Amino acid sequence: MIRLTTPAGVRLESAGALDLTVGGAESNVAVALARLGRRVAWLSALPDNPLGRRIAREIAMHGVDVSPVIWVANARAGVYFMDMGSQPRPTRVLYDRANSAIAALDSDTIDPGLVRSARTLHLTGITPALSAGAAEACGRLAAEAAEAGIPVALDVNYRARLWSGNEASEGLAPLLERVTLLLCGVDDARAIWGLGGEPAGVARALLGRSSARVVVVTAGADGAVAVSRDEPDELVEQPAAPVQPIDAVGAGDAFAAGFLHRWLDAPADLSGALRSGVALAALKMTIAGDFAIVTSDELAEAIDLLDGVAREIDR
Repeated sequence: MIRLTTPAGVRLESAGALDLTVGGAESNVAVALARLGRRVAWLSALPDNPLGRRIAREIAMHGVDVSPVIWVANARAGVYFMDMGSQPRPTRVLYDRANSAIAALDSDTIDPGLVRSARTLHLTGITPALSAGAAEACGRLAAEAAEAGIPVALDVNYRARLWSGNEASEGLAPLLERVTLLLCGVDDARAIWGLGGEPAGVARALLGRSSARVVVVTAGADGAVAVSRDEPDELVEQPAAPVQPIDAVGAGDAFAAGFLHRWLDAPADLSGALRSGVALAALKMTIAGDFAIVTSDELAEAIDLLDGVAREIDR
């Protein structure tokens, strides 16, 4: 999507200029992983116009392969406006993405075989909420990956403005049958499935509602927990990192990317994956815009700080 952001201290209704950047849940994850040295491809539908080309160019600039993108004539890009706040006034988001190119997607235009060359397929709950066609495309990609033995990662990423909790529960059900790694916020679990209580209990309940081998539940300032199907009684916890936030948008996507980055190489090391996720999320909050523009060395430094390890930084 195109992101238009107000300057600090300026309200959207009176702004004379807006900062134009690019963002979106899956693209945020793709950019973060590419910057950490991963080979990443991003599949979407974009309008064949200057805004669509701006989106693709900015994502590709960070090392993401955008060749799978489907270009659509006479379409539009989704746009969202950030009315940036500071305490006690919260940041507010205004979306304008109805009838965007991805929402109007015909799932038959996507070749699900694309996923067969991947180590993992990452999806979020935002895309299937956009339209029946987008939901069908996600389902076909997940089915193809599962059939090929390729792990499917799903970040629930519930958006109440797109669908109700009941609609999300029904719409995500086909993906939950094929998911390998499930990431979900405590508030999302409550809104969609009515799961309350401590994050540990929520994580174990989500194991029972899905095919996931690993469930990760995030709780904002209270950190994150993870459980595995192999050892459901063993809880792995990671406190949040202290941070002075500049822009919190995209922090959840950065967490997902950080977790995936470690999990891809060491799927049994849930503690290490949680530290990687929490550290990258904290780093993202110090960066304006949606993208976690972070190097692997910077992530390693942040993880060392979480672990209480001093490291000399070259100046």
